[in-house]
Amino acid sequence: MSAATVTRVLNGSPSVREVTRARVQQVIDAHGYAPSSVAQDLGSGNTKTLGIILPSIRNPYYAALVSAADDEARRSGYSIWLYQLPREGELSAQLIENLIARRLSGAFFIGGFSDVDRPDLRELLDRLGKYMPIVAICPPRPDLGFICMYNDLSGAARQAARHLFLLGNERIAMIGGARNVIESGARAVAFLSELEALGLPPPPEYGHLGGGTMEDGMREIHRMMTVLPPAERPTALLAYNDLVALGAMHQLRQMGLRIPEDVAIIGCDNQFFCPYTAPPLTSIDMQAEEHARSAIRELLSASENHAATIVRAATLIIRESCGAHLGMRGRAPRHENREAAADD
Repeated sequence: MSAATVTRVLNGSPSVREVTRARVQQVIDAHGYAPSSVAQDLGSGNTKTLGIILPSIRNPYYAALVSAADDEARRSGYSIWLYQLPREGELSAQLIENLIARRLSGAFFIGGFSDVDRPDLRELLDRLGKYMPIVAICPPRPDLGFICMYNDLSGAARQAARHLFLLGNERIAMIGGARNVIESGARAVAFLSELEALGLPPPPEYGHLGGGTMEDGMREIHRMMTVLPPAERPTALLAYNDLVALGAMHQLRQMGLRIPEDVAIIGCDNQFFCPYTAPPLTSIDMQAEEHARSAIRELLSASENHAATIVRAATLIIRESCGAHLGMRGRAPRHENREAAADD
């Protein structure tokens, strides 16, 4: 009995005689055989599988993106393969070849594009783009031939800085991110630019420790509050993300400083835990879930790569940590005992 006959039986072809169909079905039932959907998809050229590449699954922001992307893909009958970048966060040729070998229907890149101008990275993306559509969450670049989705981080940082200023703060610092302003991206550059537009001096000791974890937030606050004299310490902070903000809030409390009476703080990402911190954390909503759903829809509708930029406005979600409920004149004076506590 030929393989072609078995295939026709599995596909329900009417051209197979009933006697033959019964014999084949008997063998199938005896061995518990089930056709491979993967093999069928490979044969058709559509695996109905999308690849998601991200730098870390530990950050809740990325977890929210993946969850929303998976839900959107499943609604259209697609599944996802999840790829975590190595610790150095770089896209490798080996990973690209793995993606190509799996004949994915599309690839969704999340993060890891802060240095997307690297020639080798562009070469890797160009190679992958020859085999499948690509959507990436990254700032647009003129020579990238795929869809770039990003938030207006510059506008969000400006909005956050101005909000803190209008609440009466004149010493505002940014914590987290990379070790210098340029590498920290659009939000850091816009933040410093907005301080200048408001007539405020740049925050002292801006060459911070950097990073994006809770531990990084704790270390940066400890350094800032011990290195700077009381008269130069910030009364308000913009954190690179909500994890950094969490660490900063913990360290501020450890040093005897109140939030927001002594130090106001704004995070970024508006993660699920923001309403439940003490006090609830004001944060910039990056609309992670909608980004992910849009990315999947773009992948499923794209037959080939084309350059496009999709910009989504980020929104400042005001809660208690920024001090808005206190009003502009509601900030309590910094008492000597609290300044002394910060010196310890």
